[in-house]
Amino acid sequence: ADQNLLSPNLTAIATEFNFSDNQRDKKLGGDIAIAFFMVGVPASFLVGCLADVLNRRSLLFLWVICIGEGACMATYWVRTYQQLYWCRALTGCSVGGALPLIYSVLGDYYEPKERGWVSGAISMGCGV
Repeated sequence: ADQNLLSPNLTAIATEFNFSDNQRDKKLGGDIAIAFFMVGVPASFLVGCLADVLNRRSLLFLWVICIGEGACMATYWVRTYQQLYWCRALTGCSVGGALPLIYSVLGDYYEPKERGWVSGAISMGCGV
Protein backbone atom coordinates (compact mmCIF):
# COMPACT_ATOMS: atom_id res chain seq x y z
CA ALA A 1 0.00 0.00 0.00
CA ASP A 2 1.20 3.47 -0.68
CA GLN A 3 0.26 6.07 1.87
CA ASN A 4 1.49 8.85 -0.44
CA LEU A 5 -0.81 7.97 -3.32
CA LEU A 6 -3.00 11.04 -2.92
CA SER A 7 -0.37 13.66 -2.09
CA PRO A 8 0.66 14.72 -5.59
CA ASN A 9 -2.94 14.60 -6.80
CA LEU A 10 -4.85 16.57 -4.16
CA THR A 11 -5.80 19.41 -6.48
CA ALA A 12 -6.99 17.08 -9.25
CA ILE A 13 -9.05 15.05 -6.77
CA ALA A 14 -10.51 18.23 -5.24
CA THR A 15 -11.53 19.36 -8.72
CA GLU A 16 -13.15 15.97 -9.37
CA PHE A 17 -15.25 16.29 -6.20
CA ASN A 18 -15.87 20.05 -6.64
CA PHE A 19 -14.09 20.92 -3.39
CA SER A 20 -12.98 24.41 -2.44
CA ASP A 21 -9.37 24.93 -1.38
CA ASN A 22 -10.39 24.69 2.29
CA GLN A 23 -12.37 21.50 1.70
CA ARG A 24 -9.42 20.04 -0.22
CA ASP A 25 -7.05 20.73 2.64
CA LYS A 26 -9.43 19.50 5.35
CA LYS A 27 -10.94 16.46 3.68
CA LEU A 28 -8.13 15.23 1.44
CA GLY A 29 -5.10 16.52 3.30
CA GLY A 30 -6.44 15.92 6.81
CA ASP A 31 -9.44 13.64 7.24
CA ILE A 32 -8.28 10.90 4.88
CA ALA A 33 -4.77 10.90 6.35
CA ILE A 34 -6.20 10.63 9.86
CA ALA A 35 -8.49 7.78 8.80
CA PHE A 36 -5.55 5.98 7.19
CA PHE A 37 -3.64 5.99 10.47
CA MET A 38 -6.67 5.52 12.77
CA VAL A 39 -7.27 2.18 11.05
CA GLY A 40 -3.59 1.36 10.56
CA VAL A 41 -2.55 1.78 14.19
CA PRO A 42 -5.10 -0.68 15.64
CA ALA A 43 -4.37 -3.05 12.75
CA SER A 44 -0.72 -2.92 13.76
CA PHE A 45 -1.51 -3.99 17.31
CA LEU A 46 -4.00 -6.66 16.27
CA VAL A 47 -1.80 -8.21 13.58
CA GLY A 48 1.25 -7.99 15.82
CA CYS A 49 -0.54 -9.95 18.54
CA LEU A 50 -1.91 -12.48 16.05
CA ALA A 51 1.55 -12.94 14.53
CA ASP A 52 2.83 -13.98 17.96
CA VAL A 53 0.18 -16.66 18.50
CA LEU A 54 -0.64 -18.00 15.02
CA ASN A 55 1.45 -20.61 13.27
CA ARG A 56 0.19 -19.67 9.80
CA ARG A 57 1.77 -16.23 9.45
CA SER A 58 1.85 -16.55 5.67
CA LEU A 59 -1.95 -16.82 5.62
CA LEU A 60 -2.24 -13.84 7.95
CA PHE A 61 0.11 -11.90 5.67
CA LEU A 62 -2.05 -12.79 2.67
CA TRP A 63 -5.18 -11.48 4.41
CA VAL A 64 -3.49 -8.26 5.51
CA ILE A 65 -2.22 -7.59 2.00
CA CYS A 66 -5.52 -8.53 0.33
CA ILE A 67 -7.51 -6.17 2.55
CA GLY A 68 -5.13 -3.27 2.13
CA GLU A 69 -4.24 -3.71 -1.50
CA GLY A 70 -7.82 -4.54 -2.46
CA ALA A 71 -8.91 -1.23 -0.97
CA CYS A 72 -6.00 0.54 -2.65
CA MET A 73 -6.99 -0.95 -6.01
CA ALA A 74 -10.66 -0.06 -5.42
CA THR A 75 -9.56 3.60 -5.19
CA TYR A 76 -9.47 3.54 -8.99
CA TRP A 77 -13.25 3.08 -9.16
CA VAL A 78 -14.45 5.51 -6.49
CA ARG A 79 -17.08 8.03 -7.47
CA THR A 80 -17.76 9.77 -4.13
CA TYR A 81 -15.68 11.22 -1.35
CA GLN A 82 -17.08 8.67 1.12
CA GLN A 83 -15.91 5.81 -1.09
CA LEU A 84 -12.44 7.36 -1.33
CA TYR A 85 -12.36 7.92 2.43
CA TRP A 86 -13.14 4.28 3.28
CA CYS A 87 -10.83 2.87 0.61
CA ARG A 88 -7.92 4.89 1.96
CA ALA A 89 -8.83 4.01 5.56
CA LEU A 90 -8.78 0.29 4.74
CA THR A 91 -5.48 0.74 2.94
CA GLY A 92 -4.12 1.69 6.36
CA CYS A 93 -4.75 -1.93 7.43
CA SER A 94 -2.10 -3.11 5.05
CA VAL A 95 0.50 -0.57 6.07
CA GLY A 96 -0.20 -0.90 9.78
CA GLY A 97 -0.55 -4.66 9.77
CA ALA A 98 2.29 -5.61 7.48
CA LEU A 99 5.18 -4.13 9.45
CA PRO A 100 4.80 -6.07 12.72
CA LEU A 101 4.12 -9.19 10.69
CA ILE A 102 7.29 -8.73 8.63
CA TYR A 103 9.41 -8.30 11.75
CA SER A 104 7.79 -11.34 13.36
CA VAL A 105 8.62 -13.49 10.34
CA LEU A 106 12.17 -12.13 10.24
CA GLY A 107 12.54 -13.09 13.90
CA ASP A 108 11.76 -16.67 12.91
CA TYR A 109 14.14 -16.78 9.96
CA TYR A 110 17.24 -15.10 11.43
CA GLU A 111 19.37 -15.75 14.47
CA PRO A 112 19.39 -13.02 17.15
CA LYS A 113 22.85 -11.80 16.15
CA GLU A 114 21.69 -11.27 12.52
CA ARG A 115 18.37 -9.57 13.26
CA GLY A 116 19.86 -6.10 13.71
CA TRP A 117 21.20 -5.72 10.19
CA VAL A 118 18.18 -7.49 8.66
CA SER A 119 15.79 -5.16 10.50
CA GLY A 120 17.87 -2.21 9.36
CA ALA A 121 17.73 -3.35 5.74
CA ILE A 122 13.97 -3.80 5.93
CA SER A 123 13.57 -0.36 7.53
CA MET A 124 15.61 1.23 4.76
CA GLY A 125 13.49 -0.55 2.17
CA CYS A 126 10.28 0.72 3.78
CA GLY A 127 11.49 4.29 3.42
CA VAL A 128 12.17 4.00 -0.28
